[in-house]
Amino acid sequence: MKMKLFKTIPVFFMFCAFAVTAFAQSSTNDIFGYYMIEKAPKAFADISEIHLAGNYGAAQKPPFYGLIRLKAKKAKDFKLLKPTLDGKNLTFSTTSVNGISYTFTGTFTRLGDFPNEQPEGEILLKGTLTKLKGKAILAKANLSFSYTAGD
Repeated sequence: MKMKLFKTIPVFFMFCAFAVTAFAQSSTNDIFGYYMIEKAPKAFADISEIHLAGNYGAAQKPPFYGLIRLKAKKAKDFKLLKPTLDGKNLTFSTTSVNGISYTFTGTFTRLGDFPNEQPEGEILLKGTLTKLKGKAILAKANLSFSYTAGD
């Protein structure tokens, strides 16, 4: 009887460890990726993508949170200033480039481990993007963003 019990206990603990690991992996959220505006209005047509650096960027020294990149090759990027992810809600603002900056308030349609899942082309983010010159609003729109993992 003792021999059978000692064989069963290690199997039970291995199963528990696997279950905990599987649960931890499935609950990982990493928003890393490139988000493209779907049907960009004229005021935002010059934006190539919003890059969210996710867990990778947060671990960098100093941290890198992402950027808004314009389509013009020589245009400077608008670096994200410590975005806030509260549940599925994302907010951020950017650095100013030639007096222009952006703010965003939105919601992920779902969360996940996007660098590994790579939900290409799926609309994952919706929200309001605002383009500012100083404190004056130049443009504001409710937008949808599709995901790409990039190159």
